[in-house]
Amino acid sequence: MDMHYWLVFLATVLGVSLIPGPSTLIAFAHGAAHGWGHSVFTALGNSAASMLQAVAASAGLGIVITSSAMLFLSIKYVGAAYLVYVGIRLWRSAAHRVALDAETEAPGGGPQRFFAGGFTVAISNPKAIAFFTALFPQFLSADGNSWAQFSTMVLLVGLGAFSVALLYGCVGAWVRGLELSRTVMARVYKATGGMFVASGLGLAASRNV
Repeated sequence: MDMHYWLVFLATVLGVSLIPGPSTLIAFAHGAAHGWGHSVFTALGNSAASMLQAVAASAGLGIVITSSAMLFLSIKYVGAAYLVYVGIRLWRSAAHRVALDAETEAPGGGPQRFFAGGFTVAISNPKAIAFFTALFPQFLSADGNSWAQFSTMVLLVGLGAFSVALLYGCVGAWVRGLELSRTVMARVYKATGGMFVASGLGLAASRNV
């Protein structure tokens, strides 16, 4: 597959990743609450989860999930419940977690906590595996090494996921840098939590893969 197709593939991944969703919202929330440096680890977690989902799609797990209604629904509802849980936590803890300066910043945990947050939110969506299962064959070349092509796709998925999540984290950090009042920042955090709850409910209510 020549460079043109790789660029089209990367553009497709970036385009889908840029759509606001749980993975980008958690990066934004971490950036807004703790600064862009912490959101780097959130982006790494998101990237790792996306690459695992891409590998699972390459291994055919997407076909298994889409062909087994019970398995898909089980994964979907667990993921939806987790997103609602994260949203409620963001909403309830907004007043305590949103900090405006280093002296008043609440403890945010080590890098592993931010990595785990980004990873868990991203991995909780089974539709990503189904999406990659449908996407990858569109860019496979019959005259190339399929394993090399899959490996490149997985790496590009990781790069795209990391870049977009970090972008949202930096946007969150920029909002933090505006030195808005604690009340406004708390509202931003609550709005993000509300979006998480909406995403979880939307995922649970959706009927298709």
